[in-house]
Amino acid sequence: MINSFTLAFKSLCKWIAKYGSAIFAFVLPLHMLLTSYALSIWFLFTLFFLFFGGYSWSNFILTLRTSKIVLLSIVFYLLLSFGLLYSDNYLSGISKITISIPFLITPLLFLVNKKLINISITFRAFLFGLLFSVILSLLNRFFYDDLTLNVFYEDFSIFHHSSYFAMMINIAIALFLFQFESVSIPKWLKIFVVLLCAFLVFLISSKSGILVVIMLFVAKSIHVIKSSSRIVPKLMIVFSIILSSVLLFQNNRVQKMIVNLDYIVFSEVPLYPTESTAIRWKIWEKSVNLIADSFVLGYGTGDANDKLMEAYNKDAYLLRHIIKRKYNAHNTFFQLWIMIGISGPLLILILLFSILKKHQYSYFSIGMVLTFLINFSLESMLERHAGVMIFTFFISLIIVCKDSPFFLNKQIH
Repeated sequence: MINSFTLAFKSLCKWIAKYGSAIFAFVLPLHMLLTSYALSIWFLFTLFFLFFGGYSWSNFILTLRTSKIVLLSIVFYLLLSFGLLYSDNYLSGISKITISIPFLITPLLFLVNKKLINISITFRAFLFGLLFSVILSLLNRFFYDDLTLNVFYEDFSIFHHSSYFAMMINIAIALFLFQFESVSIPKWLKIFVVLLCAFLVFLISSKSGILVVIMLFVAKSIHVIKSSSRIVPKLMIVFSIILSSVLLFQNNRVQKMIVNLDYIVFSEVPLYPTESTAIRWKIWEKSVNLIADSFVLGYGTGDANDKLMEAYNKDAYLLRHIIKRKYNAHNTFFQLWIMIGISGPLLILILLFSILKKHQYSYFSIGMVLTFLINFSLESMLERHAGVMIFTFFISLIIVCKDSPFFLNKQIH
């Protein structure tokens, strides 16, 4: 009886260890509380499976040798912990470290479970989770609100802020554009999904999301021109991509961004910023000044936002809107630099560009790096639980599982 229970529990541990990444990927576009539960359960049952001797340590060592760059994620977490030692705002620092726990856990889960994980199933689970999230958000709009273009930006997704939701849609677009043959659905449906995702980003009106889509379309245009030998299909695809990019640029928020950016750059009069582009410009000015004063170590894991507020208050009247909202740096690299110095953004950049090297500069790796780079440049994405979960999951998956058959499929045009 005891042996039967042990065998059944061991089988359960193996099943969760094997499909934990798929479960996590499915709930990732849904509520963040679900991702916390999914990650905790995956981690716990992986430990149980380790206890039962279900892993080959020789395989783990081999995986570690070929994927050791992902351990920089753990180094990053240790630096955040070290930054707590010279923080004045200890409670804020503890909060940052708690949010950042996936930097410590996620790469270990992929390193240990690499031989069990099916990447194709994991990505399909993510796409189904994203579809489910979109359907629920649309139903919420139909039943509880007016379905108009003016309100999409603020709260289209019932689960995520628009920037994080758009980033996940961008990842889905990159999958369909550059892992075309790896996604096993009809070709016409893949093209329809890409266009639908692009339209959804347009409606959400996330500026970073729209910029990413346009850059992904540009990369796909280059891909098609270089890889296709047939002229007519090539011209049709490139024309469609260019047309889609032009339409995306017609988004009202993107148009305002361009106008405001031009005005900010060439204006000689100090601006009172209320539009998001002007706000970012002023925040970045203050951030750069703070970085210059503590270039190497920053100000401590818990003190970045306090230091920014001090800097804003030096121009209290001009920046009163920013002070009222208590804005962070709105740039992941600046935010980390203020927190823990130059090592923070440097480690994130090394992780991002290691994706390119590990995947031999494939178009999919370029698409993923563009997605994170643009979003990180316009938002402090790692300040929130959602941003940390999305980044650590996909970075670990793409680096550790780089030799998966999913990534080795050749694309046909």
